[in-house]
Amino acid sequence: MAQEYIQIKEKDEGTGLIALSKGVFETIAQISIDDVDQAYAIEPTTLKKPIQCKIANNRLNVMAEIKVKYGANVNAVCETLQDRIYQNILQMTSLKCNLVDVKVVGFLF
Repeated sequence: MAQEYIQIKEKDEGTGLIALSKGVFETIAQISIDDVDQAYAIEPTTLKKPIQCKIANNRLNVMAEIKVKYGANVNAVCETLQDRIYQNILQMTSLKCNLVDVKVVGFLF
């Protein structure tokens, strides 16, 4: 089974281990999408979630699938969303994302 958490602080001198679940990062990314005016997360299905976090070698990769409001500048919306996700994860967890991908799967009219 894949690693479900990312380690933030090592065990030292009798203190415990600090680790965050993938669900924490997915929630932060969802909040970030809700903050951007012209970006909308797709509806989750039984087989697919709109936000996927992968942890490999204690590094975080985030992939978000969104719809963009019709008439909006897609490039600007994606850049804003990437920056917002990165900054929110950094501010809330003190962890730098390795990769933030935004995939546009459609438009809202």
